Amino acid sequence: MAQREPEDVVERALVRIRRDQQARRLHHTAADPVAASSVDAARFRYLDALEEAADGMAISAIGQAIGVDRPRASRLTTELLHDGLIERRPDPDDSRYALVRLTAQGRALVDDIHRTRRVAVAEALAAFTPEESRLFADLLDRFVTAWPRPD
Repeated sequence: MAQREPEDVVERALVRIRRDQQARRLHHTAADPVAASSVDAARFRYLDALEEAADGMAISAIGQAIGVDRPRASRLTTELLHDGLIERRPDPDDSRYALVRLTAQGRALVDDIHRTRRVAVAEALAAFTPEESRLFADLLDRFVTAWPRPD
């Protein structure tokens, strides 16, 4: 069997990870439809973007961070406000604008998703030696840092 090019191997691995995460989300949907309705990819990217922003972010900045236009970011904001996962408050520097931040419920959901992913990573790394795990983590971090970003 011919050896595949690294680009092909990595690209296919990324596809498998994305598919497996989607299948896991769908499995989670069956177990808890209310929670699952809040964790589709766009909503999670939105919530995840807010994770580090204790003071909140403007809707336009969130849209830019997750790669959606302003109308889509506004629709996501409305949905997540309705679900109680975010809150909106006036920007103290400019009352014409609003800042959005996670509610306690939103933070708990983001934390839960991160925990679930860390468990999956630990399971995948279980057959690796500690040295292999460290090398893989370092190389993956380097790969992600080098990944082309949109301007």
